[in-house]
Formats: sequence, C-alpha cells, structure tokens
Amino acid sequence: MRLEAALVRRSLEGPLPLPALGSIIDVSRARDAAVVVPLRLDAEPRVVLVLRGAQLADHASEVGFPGGKPDPDDGGLEATALRELTEEIAVAPAQVEVLGPLMPVPVITGRYLIHPFVGLLAAGAAPRVASPEIARVLELPLVPLLTGERPIAAVRGAWGGGGSVVFAPHFEVDGAVLYGASAYILYELLARIAAQLGLALPPLEITERLPWGDRYAR
Repeated sequence: MRLEAALVRRSLEGPLPLPALGSIIDVSRARDAAVVVPLRLDAEPRVVLVLRGAQLADHASEVGFPGGKPDPDDGGLEATALRELTEEIAVAPAQVEVLGPLMPVPVITGRYLIHPFVGLLAAGAAPRVASPEIARVLELPLVPLLTGERPIAAVRGAWGGGGSVVFAPHFEVDGAVLYGASAYILYELLARIAAQLGLALPPLEITERLPWGDRYAR
C-alpha cells in the first residue's frame, strides 16, 4: 500500500474521527508545546519518532515526536515545531513540507497542550540524533497498523469523577513503547488516513499491561 502526500493532506482536512481529550482532561492551565509528526512516504510509509534521554527532568526515556516549548522569537507554534525538528534530529525546515495540523492533545497531567503538525520529509532528509536530549531516532511502519497486520494495543480505564472510559493506545517500536499523548496523536493520524482510504482501523487489542509501568504510581 502506497500513501500519497495528497491523501494525507485530505485526511487532515476531514472531520475528527476520535473524541477530543480536552473534553476530559482539564487544560485550563496547560502550557503550549508543539511537535512535528515526521512522515516518510516512500515504498514503506513510516513515521519518525525520538527516544528522549534518561537524564531529562521531563519525559525521560519516553518515545515521542520532535518538539518542545515555544521560544519568544518563534513566530507561532508551527515555527516552534520546525525549530525543534532541526535542533533535535537535524532536519531543516526546507526538508519538510507541513501537510497540516492534528488536534491539540493534552498530556495526562494537564500541564501541557501539544499541538502536532504533520510533516512530509524530503527524500534527502536524514534524521539523526542532534541534541543531548535525544537518545535515539526511531521509525515505525504505518501500513501494518492500518491493515491490522500489526495490532494496536490499548489499556482501558475510567477517568475523572464522571466515569468517562478512556482507551489509551500504545505502540511498540524497536524495543521501546510510544504511549500517552504522543500515542494518541499517532492514533488520530492513523484513523484519519484509514477513513480517507475508506477503511476502519482494526479494533484495539485491549491489554492489562500498563506500557508506562509504575511511572505514575503514587
């Protein structure tokens, strides 16, 4: 299956296929952050991810997308995402075509609201570790997730006093796990692409194993 840039762009313009997490997580005090969701759309379409360093104060040893908090001179959140892309994995703005945004997604604590921008990497782009904040650059094929060849795991649980049921997808990639807000960002992208292809994503494979372990235990 080949995925064309025009198809992905159209998918981003369609209706939101998932519940907005902002409706169940309080974002009234959230700080903005921005990320690029970098795509390679060659013979094996895939998304580029980063594994953050174990020494970081925030999001240590977590898998996510290149990005971070705005600087005063950025001129907007898309510019923030592109600057961070360059700083973290050495992909310059000239090497990426921004296809469009996904919905803003809050982290589970409500401290940050992440604004994702889907970017198509040029054929010559060579993502690499370019910051001490980054331990590894990872790539995850998209087609097996769209077809069900590679099941998408999720944990299910109640959230808040209203009894809202939340499904938290997660993705194993090269010995690490993408979970949390970043996983929900990827899941939205997959759902949008599937809808544009006239497909439905395969049912989530519910598991009791928490991909984040005891990271949030109190």
